[in-house]
Amino acid sequence: MTRRGWLPVVVGIGIGLNTIRLHARLHALEVIETGETGAGETGAGEQAAPQAPGTGRSSPYVLLSVPGLTLTPGQRRAAEAHAHRHGLDVLDLIPAELAAHRILDLARMVEPATYRTARLARGRGAFQAVLVDRGVLARTGLPAAADPRLVERSELTDLADAELVAVIQVCKRHAAASTDLAVLPGLAGRTPDDGATRLPVQRAAYAWEPARLFLPALRDGAILLGAASNPPAALAALGMSWLQPVIVGGGRVRVSSGTLRRSALARRRIAAAQVRGSVGSLREQLNAPPDSAATLGSAATVDCAATLVGRPAGRPDPAELARRRAAYRADLADGLDRFFERPRSTCPWCGGGELSTRLLGRDVAQGKPGEFRYDRCAGCGHVFQNPRLSLDGLEFYYRDFYDGLGATALEEVFGFSPEPYLDRARQAIPTPRNWLDVGGGHGHFCNVARTVWPGTRFDALDIGAGIEEAARRRWVDHAYRGFFPELAAEVKGRYDIISMFHYLEHTRDPRAELDAAAAVLEPGGHLLIEVPNPDSPAARLYGALWPGWLIPQHQHLMPAANVAAALQERGFAVQETRFGEVHQKGDPVMALYGLLQRLAPSPSAAWRTTAVPRRARAVRALTAAALVPAFAGGLVLDEVSRPYLTSGSRANAYRILARRL
Repeated sequence: MTRRGWLPVVVGIGIGLNTIRLHARLHALEVIETGETGAGETGAGEQAAPQAPGTGRSSPYVLLSVPGLTLTPGQRRAAEAHAHRHGLDVLDLIPAELAAHRILDLARMVEPATYRTARLARGRGAFQAVLVDRGVLARTGLPAAADPRLVERSELTDLADAELVAVIQVCKRHAAASTDLAVLPGLAGRTPDDGATRLPVQRAAYAWEPARLFLPALRDGAILLGAASNPPAALAALGMSWLQPVIVGGGRVRVSSGTLRRSALARRRIAAAQVRGSVGSLREQLNAPPDSAATLGSAATVDCAATLVGRPAGRPDPAELARRRAAYRADLADGLDRFFERPRSTCPWCGGGELSTRLLGRDVAQGKPGEFRYDRCAGCGHVFQNPRLSLDGLEFYYRDFYDGLGATALEEVFGFSPEPYLDRARQAIPTPRNWLDVGGGHGHFCNVARTVWPGTRFDALDIGAGIEEAARRRWVDHAYRGFFPELAAEVKGRYDIISMFHYLEHTRDPRAELDAAAAVLEPGGHLLIEVPNPDSPAARLYGALWPGWLIPQHQHLMPAANVAAALQERGFAVQETRFGEVHQKGDPVMALYGLLQRLAPSPSAAWRTTAVPRRARAVRALTAAALVPAFAGGLVLDEVSRPYLTSGSRANAYRILARRL
């Protein structure tokens, strides 16, 4: 047998193992009780669930569903009783009978056993029907929340499948630990369901994981490559793929009558459509005018109807985009000089005058214009931006990074993994009562840290609008918007721990921030700081492309000894300085992304003007394709180098825990 002949064998084994994995996922789904108790009549000691309109009592829930899906009054009562009994604000209702392709999509997208407790998990489900608490829906700000039909009927039954993707994703963020899924017996998915809606649903759900869209096509391609050399194995692999939905659904979700027979062909037509759609989207972007919304779209972004849900992530309003382009043009027309202060000749940390240039770099995160110099003090090792940005410069270079056009992308970056936030929370003092996270951003740390300290009050402070969104999501208990030194008197004595995670390096005067922390904390209070390590080998290896520099946002990079000494001067006792596991993954990949930005910056950015946009987009696409092997190698390098970088003080970041004396 040739090497190609082994392809269907390997793929067949993979399909079998994956089928077992997916079956275990769906087996973990809860099934809503539809008996007398589940339908709203309670047993002894149980609290009756609020019922839907028309049953004599008002309901706190609204039902959002696709056309053609109808819940009987009994099913509605049972679903609301389940949500009420389990303390759920959002409940995705999974039909007990679904089309074959929808069963596979559900199993691939969701891990039911951990979905509710995973506070950063993307909102996922069957995208057929969802119960949402009225208060949560109102906090989301989705246009659907203001639809008058919700007042009269308590339901909207004309949402497109892709619209429900947006609804569930947003609602999960606003009900991070009170969103779940459950199978509703007797409910059948919309019929007919021939897969025509699968492509837009997948594109919406996998907007930030586009590689997942092509995996089925790669699987089928591997089977076809080896079919001539090993026909029995190829037929066996195709047969396993065909029967996969039945096995995966098991006793939880049945395959709709008739859909299994057509599913194999329908699923492969959709896989082909993914490839065609991606090619068409690339062609559209190459030919689009520079001010069109298509230039910021991607093959994995889908337009939902904006009337009920709003514009999807990643696709800005064209009028808003045009307004921002005009504002950037006006800013740049005045030149860059006003964005910088005068250079200084002494170190802002120790006052020493022996300075040398540490590096010259550009903004590779956004690709905004300008060159930035960082000097190093020979006396204390402090590295600082010189000349530093003026207030106008800070506004210009921060604009559309954490908020505005960049908000959606940063949401994905900050929500990629809970592990860094959990590690930070676990280093805290025993049972913190009131925690203030300074530089809290969008509240991701506070949201995740509640799993470690469920009884702690988490407040956060930041200057960006994201901190107010964190309060609306209930990720933080209270949000302060402003500068920490200016708000120190207001928060003095309220907290037993203050954290500053990757905050000090952004500030204009880190020592003033430490002064504020010393003023706010009472004796016995703790301060937890995490910042990039300018002495890390990664800082030298990747140069100006090292993400720890984050040029030009990071204005100061301080050796650990400097921070420890400054804390002691302010009445703190340093209890622990930690490197090791504080090391953050991703340096090689992010450095390669910076290289892509340098070699072929995106012509779609609102602050760029390109003479021939089509050519610039083509160059960027080709450059990105050429770097794909390097990105793969970067992932390997990241893992291989981790043991070395996490030993000693080589980590790319460090964390200090100090106690106020």
